[in-house]
Amino acid sequence: MKMPIVICLDVGGSHIATASLQIRNGQYTALREARGDVNSMESRTCILAQWDAVIRQVWDPQQHEIAALLVAMPGPFDYVRGICLMDGMHKYQALLHMDVRSYLSATYDVPADAVRFVNDAEAFLWGELYHYRLHGQRIVGLTLGTGLGSALYDNGTVKDLNYGSAAFRQGIAEDYISTRGILTFLQQRGVKHLAHVKALLDTDELETERGEAFTYLGDALQDFLKQHILPLQPDGIILGGNIAKAHPWFLPAVEKKLQLRCYVASFQEWNLFYGLATSYQQ
Repeated sequence: MKMPIVICLDVGGSHIATASLQIRNGQYTALREARGDVNSMESRTCILAQWDAVIRQVWDPQQHEIAALLVAMPGPFDYVRGICLMDGMHKYQALLHMDVRSYLSATYDVPADAVRFVNDAEAFLWGELYHYRLHGQRIVGLTLGTGLGSALYDNGTVKDLNYGSAAFRQGIAEDYISTRGILTFLQQRGVKHLAHVKALLDTDELETERGEAFTYLGDALQDFLKQHILPLQPDGIILGGNIAKAHPWFLPAVEKKLQLRCYVASFQEWNLFYGLATSYQQ
């Protein structure tokens, strides 16, 4: 008799990470994990082959029966029907309008209703709820990186807030609270050679600019939280994304001024996988 497993996928623009988990008495046990690069601007055939090469590292069809296939996917995407809607996003153009659910169901012999898709910001929040054991609270998850992701957990469900495109200051929130926002701020002050925020942390000669940049970020984050997040009356927020790794530079001031409990992401991919599996149980 084959072992029932759940396979979780974390699909990004340049990578795919996957894991298999054994189901036993309603509990999940880690089995295998794998990760690989993806050229998301390639042809459909090439992209799916890259996915498949990673998935088959965690699945043995002679031993395992896939009970569910759970996919964390960036948008735009029809998460209910499993259809890719990414158009002009510089990733997965070749999958536009593809029925990804039917493809995965047929390829890996999984019932169609057991192939589920979750917005990547929602998947992040499920993972950190699992890590911090916060399922009894009302929690907002924010991912700070190339964009601004946002999701809300309440009463057993997570929903995408899409506040990155919410009206904020003279534009939208993502114009300010993102890698682009920080680099634009620095460019206006004559620092034009940085490609990413990590370089700001790694360059000793930019100590003054580093302080100014993270003060700017902290102020923008405070204003954003006051305008869009505090009205939701959350018990706390969880910050993830690469910019959150620099949290000592801006988060203490935010937490102190707003009197809001702030958690920093674990940055452990297995938490996302366990979180996806937990969401499947809801």
